[in-house]
Amino acid sequence: MLTNVQGWLKSITDFGVALIGAVVVIEILFPAFPSNIIPNIGVLIAEFSDAGLAGFIALLLFAIFWQRRSETPAAPTGG
Repeated sequence: MLTNVQGWLKSITDFGVALIGAVVVIEILFPAFPSNIIPNIGVLIAEFSDAGLAGFIALLLFAIFWQRRSETPAAPTGG
């Protein structure tokens, strides 16, 4: 059961990341698109940079964990 929940969460997260990427591309191509995702990404990056070394370390750890998550093979589904 836990494997199923982990699979659903990974699918939802992957969908969210793909959706963010698509909205960024749409906002670049059509500046009138009212999503405000690019300014929000800028605010997020500014918060990491305002934290100095601690923010850099947090961002680095996030990137490492995200990369490991992407490299882990999907669990086989029973069936």
